[in-house]
Amino acid sequence: MNALKPTKETYNEMQVAYEFFNENLFCDSLPNCLITLQREKRTLGYYSPDRFVNKSQIKTDEIAMNPSYFSIRSIEETLSTLVHEMVHLWQEHFGKPGRARYHNKEWADKMGY
Repeated sequence: MNALKPTKETYNEMQVAYEFFNENLFCDSLPNCLITLQREKRTLGYYSPDRFVNKSQIKTDEIAMNPSYFSIRSIEETLSTLVHEMVHLWQEHFGKPGRARYHNKEWADKMGY
């Protein structure tokens, strides 16, 4: 029997990264969210508020990462996409998102641009 568990390994690594950045960049202020892998064309990742609901009708946000880019970008570049989407999540909960989720000055300031 093959001991490899790619689903568990991949999603655990994404959760560990999310928790690390939440603690170190956002003072552990971000709510938990569902991290998914989605192969959207020409998109490294995206953030969607209130995307999923559980059996208790509790909603959660989604951060989607595109695995098509994992093998052609460095781990640092991939993780920067995760942080990029985490800033959108931060802005949704603690700031004022731009129109149609476009980047605005507040988002750029939080990113350190």
